[in-house]
Amino acid sequence: MKFTMDHRFGWPVEKITDILKSGGDLFPMDELPNVSMRKLVENRRDGKKIYKKYDWCVHGQIPKIAQKIFSPESLTFSESSVWDDDKCAFESGITPHYFKNVLKFKSTSHWRAAPGGGTERHVEINISVSIPIIGPVVEKAIGDHFVKNTDQSAEMIVKGLTQKFGPPS
Repeated sequence: MKFTMDHRFGWPVEKITDILKSGGDLFPMDELPNVSMRKLVENRRDGKKIYKKYDWCVHGQIPKIAQKIFSPESLTFSESSVWDDDKCAFESGITPHYFKNVLKFKSTSHWRAAPGGGTERHVEINISVSIPIIGPVVEKAIGDHFVKNTDQSAEMIVKGLTQKFGPPS
């Protein structure tokens, strides 16, 4: 199942991508409402790319049809991401601690100058749960949580950039 979303920010793209190129976060991601834990495991630069790995624990409502298979403990995973300076983009993948052969999750996040000024972030998420019958239900539930987090992250980015740079021009 594929999800896409776009967010606009009123600051020039260079201000935002300079933070990302330095390896920084635009806001404290562990403050998202459904995040219980986010721990940095790896952080290294190789040329024009930054490689990061995090361990995460999140919480969310598991669809009733999937509760016999998935438990709250199954909402832990590792995220591996690569920031590319030339593309101004992240490519990320998630490896669940449980059901590694069942769940596939990839995302991209591209940052570019928005028409008319400011910055646009384009996010694409691909989720696949290879369990007959309940797979699509779980994909939708995961996607809905990820979309909600991504929308909330946009609000937190605005707050963080306002604190750093003042209101957008």
